[in-house]
Amino acid sequence: MRYFPFFILLLAPLALLSSGCGTAVRLLAQTQQDGDRSEGLTFYLGGAGPIGYVGSIDVPGGFKDAGYLGEVDVFTWQSLTHAGDQMNLSRNRSKAAELAAEIRRYRRQYPSQKINLIALSAGTGIAAFALEYLPEGIQIDRAVFLGCSLSSKYDLTRALRRVRGGLYVVHSEFDPILKNVVWYTGTVDRSSAEDGIAGLVGFRLPDQRGPDTERQYAKLHNVPYRYDFSDFGYEGRHTDCTSREFIAEFIAPAVMGDDRKLIGVPVAEWTAQHGNKRPRGRSPTTQRARTGASGRPGTATANRLPNSGN
Repeated sequence: MRYFPFFILLLAPLALLSSGCGTAVRLLAQTQQDGDRSEGLTFYLGGAGPIGYVGSIDVPGGFKDAGYLGEVDVFTWQSLTHAGDQMNLSRNRSKAAELAAEIRRYRRQYPSQKINLIALSAGTGIAAFALEYLPEGIQIDRAVFLGCSLSSKYDLTRALRRVRGGLYVVHSEFDPILKNVVWYTGTVDRSSAEDGIAGLVGFRLPDQRGPDTERQYAKLHNVPYRYDFSDFGYEGRHTDCTSREFIAEFIAPAVMGDDRKLIGVPVAEWTAQHGNKRPRGRSPTTQRARTGASGRPGTATANRLPNSGN
Protein backbone atom coordinates (compact mmCIF):
# COMPACT_ATOMS: atom_id res chain seq x y z
CA MET A 1 0.00 0.00 0.00
CA ARG A 2 1.20 3.55 -0.65
CA TYR A 3 0.30 5.07 2.73
CA PHE A 4 0.54 3.19 6.00
CA PRO A 5 -2.73 2.65 7.88
CA PHE A 6 -4.06 5.36 10.17
CA PHE A 7 -3.98 3.09 13.20
CA ILE A 8 -0.19 2.92 12.89
CA LEU A 9 -0.12 6.66 13.60
CA LEU A 10 -2.10 6.07 16.77
CA LEU A 11 0.25 3.33 17.92
CA ALA A 12 3.41 5.25 17.08
CA PRO A 13 3.52 7.41 20.26
CA LEU A 14 3.14 4.29 22.41
CA ALA A 15 5.88 2.57 20.46
CA LEU A 16 8.14 5.55 20.97
CA LEU A 17 7.65 5.40 24.71
CA SER A 18 7.84 1.65 25.22
CA SER A 19 10.39 0.53 22.64
CA GLY A 20 12.46 3.60 21.88
CA CYS A 21 12.36 5.88 18.88
CA GLY A 22 14.68 3.77 16.74
CA THR A 23 12.63 0.60 17.20
CA ALA A 24 9.39 2.40 16.39
CA VAL A 25 10.87 3.88 13.22
CA ARG A 26 12.02 0.46 12.05
CA LEU A 27 8.55 -0.99 12.69
CA LEU A 28 6.90 1.82 10.75
CA ALA A 29 9.37 1.35 7.90
CA GLN A 30 8.36 -2.29 7.63
CA THR A 31 4.79 -1.23 6.79
CA GLN A 32 6.05 0.27 3.53
CA GLN A 33 7.60 -2.88 2.08
CA ASP A 34 7.23 -6.61 1.80
CA GLY A 35 10.76 -7.33 0.64
CA ASP A 36 12.45 -10.70 0.95
CA ARG A 37 15.72 -10.60 2.88
CA SER A 38 16.95 -13.63 0.96
CA GLU A 39 16.72 -11.55 -2.27
CA GLY A 40 19.13 -8.86 -1.09
CA LEU A 41 19.54 -6.26 1.64
CA THR A 42 19.75 -2.47 1.46
CA PHE A 43 20.54 -0.53 4.62
CA TYR A 44 19.16 2.99 5.01
CA LEU A 45 20.85 5.37 7.47
CA GLY A 46 19.12 8.66 8.20
CA GLY A 47 20.69 11.88 9.41
CA ALA A 48 21.52 13.29 12.83
CA GLY A 49 19.10 13.55 15.75
CA PRO A 50 15.39 12.71 15.93
CA ILE A 51 14.60 14.61 12.72
CA GLY A 52 17.26 12.48 11.06
CA TYR A 53 14.73 9.67 10.86
CA VAL A 54 13.25 11.40 7.81
CA GLY A 55 13.25 9.03 4.87
CA SER A 56 12.73 5.96 7.02
CA ILE A 57 9.26 5.55 5.50
CA ASP A 58 9.79 6.99 2.02
CA VAL A 59 13.03 5.20 1.18
CA PRO A 60 11.64 1.67 1.75
CA GLY A 61 8.44 2.74 -0.01
CA GLY A 62 10.36 4.10 -2.98
CA PHE A 63 12.31 0.88 -3.34
CA LYS A 64 9.07 -1.08 -3.26
CA ASP A 65 7.57 1.17 -5.95
CA ALA A 66 10.66 0.55 -8.12
CA GLY A 67 10.19 -3.21 -7.92
CA TYR A 68 13.06 -3.98 -5.56
CA LEU A 69 12.67 -7.55 -4.30
CA GLY A 70 15.04 -7.40 -1.36
CA GLU A 71 14.58 -5.89 2.09
CA VAL A 72 15.30 -2.30 3.10
CA ASP A 73 16.57 -2.26 6.68
CA VAL A 74 16.49 1.09 8.49
CA PHE A 75 19.68 1.15 10.57
CA THR A 76 18.99 3.46 13.51
CA TRP A 77 22.10 5.03 15.02
CA GLN A 78 20.86 8.44 16.20
CA SER A 79 20.88 9.87 19.71
CA LEU A 80 18.62 12.65 21.03
CA THR A 81 20.63 15.64 19.78
CA HIS A 82 21.54 16.77 16.28
CA ALA A 83 24.82 18.42 17.25
CA GLY A 84 25.93 15.41 19.27
CA ASP A 85 25.34 13.06 16.35
CA GLN A 86 27.21 15.35 13.98
CA MET A 87 30.18 15.98 16.27
CA ASN A 88 30.67 12.87 18.44
CA LEU A 89 33.23 11.06 16.32
CA SER A 90 33.99 8.28 18.79
CA ARG A 91 30.30 7.36 19.17
CA ASN A 92 29.78 7.53 15.42
CA ARG A 93 32.66 5.16 14.80
CA SER A 94 31.23 2.80 17.40
CA LYS A 95 27.87 2.81 15.56
CA ALA A 96 29.72 2.23 12.31
CA ALA A 97 31.33 -0.87 13.82
CA GLU A 98 27.83 -2.13 14.65
CA LEU A 99 26.75 -1.61 11.04
CA ALA A 100 29.86 -3.40 9.78
CA ALA A 101 28.96 -6.33 12.02
CA GLU A 102 25.43 -6.40 10.53
CA ILE A 103 26.91 -6.48 7.03
CA ARG A 104 29.27 -9.32 7.93
CA ARG A 105 26.41 -11.25 9.53
CA TYR A 106 24.26 -10.95 6.41
CA ARG A 107 27.16 -11.88 4.13
CA ARG A 108 27.74 -15.08 6.11
CA GLN A 109 24.06 -15.97 5.84
CA TYR A 110 23.68 -15.05 2.16
CA PRO A 111 27.12 -15.19 0.51
CA SER A 112 25.91 -14.40 -3.01
CA GLN A 113 23.20 -11.77 -2.40
CA LYS A 114 23.70 -8.07 -2.94
CA ILE A 115 24.17 -5.58 -0.11
CA ASN A 116 23.69 -1.84 -0.59
CA LEU A 117 23.91 1.30 1.54
CA ILE A 118 21.78 4.46 1.30
CA ALA A 119 22.74 7.23 3.71
CA LEU A 120 21.61 10.77 4.43
CA SER A 121 23.57 13.67 5.92
CA ALA A 122 25.60 12.58 8.98
CA GLY A 123 24.52 9.00 8.26
CA THR A 124 26.98 9.08 5.36
CA GLY A 125 29.76 9.27 7.91
CA ILE A 126 28.51 6.14 9.65
CA ALA A 127 28.27 4.39 6.28
CA ALA A 128 31.79 5.40 5.19
CA PHE A 129 33.33 4.36 8.52
CA ALA A 130 31.47 1.02 8.40
CA LEU A 131 32.92 0.29 4.95
CA GLU A 132 36.38 0.99 6.31
CA TYR A 133 35.80 -1.52 9.11
CA LEU A 134 34.85 -4.37 6.78
CA PRO A 135 37.54 -7.05 6.50
CA GLU A 136 39.25 -7.80 3.22
CA GLY A 137 37.12 -10.09 1.10
CA ILE A 138 33.78 -8.62 2.18
CA GLN A 139 32.27 -6.03 -0.14
CA ILE A 140 28.93 -4.36 -0.65
CA ASP A 141 27.57 -3.74 -4.13
CA ARG A 142 26.52 -0.09 -4.28
CA ALA A 143 26.18 2.92 -2.00
CA VAL A 144 24.36 6.25 -2.35
CA PHE A 145 25.19 9.31 -0.24
CA LEU A 146 22.52 12.03 -0.01
CA GLY A 147 23.12 15.45 1.57
CA CYS A 148 26.53 14.18 2.63
CA SER A 149 28.11 16.03 5.56
CA LEU A 150 31.56 14.48 5.15
CA SER A 151 34.43 16.68 4.02
CA SER A 152 34.80 16.78 0.25
CA LYS A 153 38.47 15.89 0.80
CA TYR A 154 37.77 12.92 3.06
CA ASP A 155 39.89 10.04 1.80
CA LEU A 156 37.45 7.41 0.54
CA THR A 157 40.13 5.04 -0.75
CA ARG A 158 39.74 2.47 2.00
CA ALA A 159 35.94 2.65 1.93
CA LEU A 160 35.82 2.31 -1.86
CA ARG A 161 37.88 -0.88 -1.69
CA ARG A 162 34.83 -2.43 -0.03
CA VAL A 163 32.44 -1.32 -2.80
CA ARG A 164 32.11 -3.67 -5.75
CA GLY A 165 29.95 -1.44 -7.96
CA GLY A 166 29.73 2.32 -7.46
CA LEU A 167 29.35 5.03 -4.84
CA TYR A 168 26.92 7.74 -5.97
CA VAL A 169 27.09 11.11 -4.23
CA VAL A 170 24.05 13.29 -4.93
CA HIS A 171 24.97 16.85 -3.99
CA SER A 172 23.30 20.25 -4.17
CA GLU A 173 24.79 23.71 -3.85
CA PHE A 174 21.38 24.88 -2.62
CA ASP A 175 21.32 22.71 0.54
CA PRO A 176 20.57 25.17 3.39
CA ILE A 177 21.56 22.83 6.24
CA LEU A 178 25.01 22.15 4.84
CA LYS A 179 25.47 25.83 3.95
CA ASN A 180 24.19 27.35 7.17
CA VAL A 181 24.67 24.72 9.91
CA VAL A 182 27.39 22.24 8.97
CA TRP A 183 29.42 25.16 7.70
CA TYR A 184 29.81 26.22 11.36
CA THR A 185 29.73 22.89 13.23
CA GLY A 186 32.26 21.21 10.94
CA THR A 187 31.84 18.00 8.99
CA VAL A 188 30.92 14.62 10.46
CA ASP A 189 34.54 13.48 10.07
CA ARG A 190 35.47 16.58 12.12
CA SER A 191 37.13 18.57 9.37
CA SER A 192 36.68 22.26 8.71
CA ALA A 193 33.88 23.07 6.29
CA GLU A 194 36.28 25.44 4.57
CA ASP A 195 37.87 22.36 3.02
CA GLY A 196 34.54 21.74 1.27
CA ILE A 197 31.42 19.76 2.16
CA ALA A 198 30.72 16.77 -0.05
CA GLY A 199 26.97 17.37 -0.05
CA LEU A 200 27.56 20.79 -1.61
CA VAL A 201 30.39 20.14 -4.07
CA GLY A 202 30.89 16.38 -4.24
CA PHE A 203 34.09 14.54 -3.33
CA ARG A 204 37.54 15.45 -4.62
CA LEU A 205 40.67 13.38 -4.80
CA PRO A 206 42.54 13.68 -1.47
CA ASP A 207 45.80 15.61 -1.37
CA GLN A 208 47.70 12.56 -0.10
CA ARG A 209 47.12 9.64 -2.45
CA GLY A 210 47.99 5.99 -2.08
CA PRO A 211 49.06 3.70 -4.92
CA ASP A 212 45.47 2.69 -5.71
CA THR A 213 43.60 5.89 -4.77
CA GLU A 214 42.80 6.95 -8.33
CA ARG A 215 41.76 3.42 -9.29
CA GLN A 216 39.34 3.26 -6.35
CA TYR A 217 37.98 6.74 -7.06
CA ALA A 218 36.95 5.53 -10.51
CA LYS A 219 34.01 3.93 -8.67
CA LEU A 220 32.89 7.34 -7.38
CA HIS A 221 30.10 9.20 -9.19
CA ASN A 222 29.45 12.80 -8.12
CA VAL A 223 25.89 13.64 -9.19
CA PRO A 224 25.07 17.37 -8.98
CA TYR A 225 21.50 18.55 -8.50
CA ARG A 226 19.60 18.72 -11.80
CA TYR A 227 16.47 20.47 -13.02
CA ASP A 228 14.49 17.28 -13.54
CA PHE A 229 14.93 16.11 -9.95
CA SER A 230 12.34 18.65 -8.80
CA ASP A 231 9.67 16.86 -10.85
CA PHE A 232 10.04 13.97 -8.40
CA GLY A 233 10.07 15.89 -5.12
CA TYR A 234 13.77 16.76 -4.78
CA GLU A 235 14.25 20.52 -4.95
CA GLY A 236 17.86 20.66 -3.82
CA ARG A 237 17.21 21.00 -0.10
CA HIS A 238 18.69 18.79 2.62
CA THR A 239 16.10 16.06 3.18
CA ASP A 240 13.74 16.20 0.19
CA CYS A 241 16.20 13.93 -1.61
CA THR A 242 14.46 11.15 0.36
CA SER A 243 11.18 11.84 -1.45
CA ARG A 244 9.50 8.53 -2.24
CA GLU A 245 9.09 9.53 -5.89
CA PHE A 246 12.76 10.58 -6.23
CA ILE A 247 13.94 7.35 -4.61
CA ALA A 248 11.75 5.25 -6.91
CA GLU A 249 12.70 7.12 -10.08
CA PHE A 250 16.46 7.60 -9.60
CA ILE A 251 18.01 5.99 -6.52
CA ALA A 252 16.47 2.51 -6.47
CA PRO A 253 17.16 1.87 -10.18
CA ALA A 254 20.81 2.85 -9.70
CA VAL A 255 21.13 0.50 -6.75
CA MET A 256 19.45 -2.24 -8.78
CA GLY A 257 22.06 -1.87 -11.53
CA ASP A 258 20.75 0.79 -13.93
CA ASP A 259 22.26 4.18 -13.10
CA ARG A 260 21.51 5.90 -16.42
CA LYS A 261 18.67 8.03 -15.04
CA LEU A 262 20.65 9.09 -11.98
CA ILE A 263 23.89 9.95 -13.73
CA GLY A 264 22.25 11.41 -16.84
CA VAL A 265 24.17 12.40 -19.97
CA PRO A 266 26.83 15.09 -20.59
CA VAL A 267 25.58 18.54 -21.62
CA ALA A 268 27.23 18.23 -25.05
CA GLU A 269 25.38 15.00 -25.77
CA TRP A 270 22.04 16.44 -24.59
CA THR A 271 22.52 19.54 -26.76
CA ALA A 272 23.35 17.41 -29.79
CA GLN A 273 20.09 15.52 -29.33
CA HIS A 274 17.76 18.31 -28.18
CA GLY A 275 19.33 21.60 -29.24
CA ASN A 276 18.64 24.45 -26.81
CA LYS A 277 15.53 22.82 -25.33
CA ARG A 278 15.81 22.75 -21.54
CA PRO A 279 14.75 19.75 -19.44
CA ARG A 280 11.73 19.97 -17.18
CA GLY A 281 11.93 21.26 -13.61
CA ARG A 282 12.94 24.45 -11.86
CA SER A 283 15.97 26.33 -13.08
CA PRO A 284 18.96 26.95 -10.78
CA THR A 285 18.02 30.65 -10.66
CA THR A 286 14.55 29.83 -9.32
CA GLN A 287 16.02 27.33 -6.89
CA ARG A 288 18.59 29.82 -5.60
CA ALA A 289 15.83 32.32 -4.90
CA ARG A 290 13.91 29.66 -2.95
CA THR A 291 16.82 28.60 -0.77
CA GLY A 292 18.72 31.86 -0.39
CA ALA A 293 22.05 30.70 -1.78
CA SER A 294 25.01 32.53 -0.36
CA GLY A 295 28.52 33.11 -1.61
CA ARG A 296 29.89 30.05 0.13
CA PRO A 297 31.53 27.39 -2.01
CA GLY A 298 29.20 25.33 -4.14
CA THR A 299 29.09 23.58 -7.48
CA ALA A 300 29.08 25.59 -10.62
CA THR A 301 26.69 24.77 -13.44
CA ALA A 302 26.01 21.04 -13.49
CA ASN A 303 27.90 19.27 -16.26
CA ARG A 304 25.19 16.67 -16.75
CA LEU A 305 21.55 16.74 -17.74
CA PRO A 306 18.77 14.18 -17.56
CA ASN A 307 19.05 10.96 -19.42
CA SER A 308 17.48 11.43 -22.83
CA GLY A 309 15.17 8.50 -22.22
CA ASN A 310 13.45 10.15 -19.24
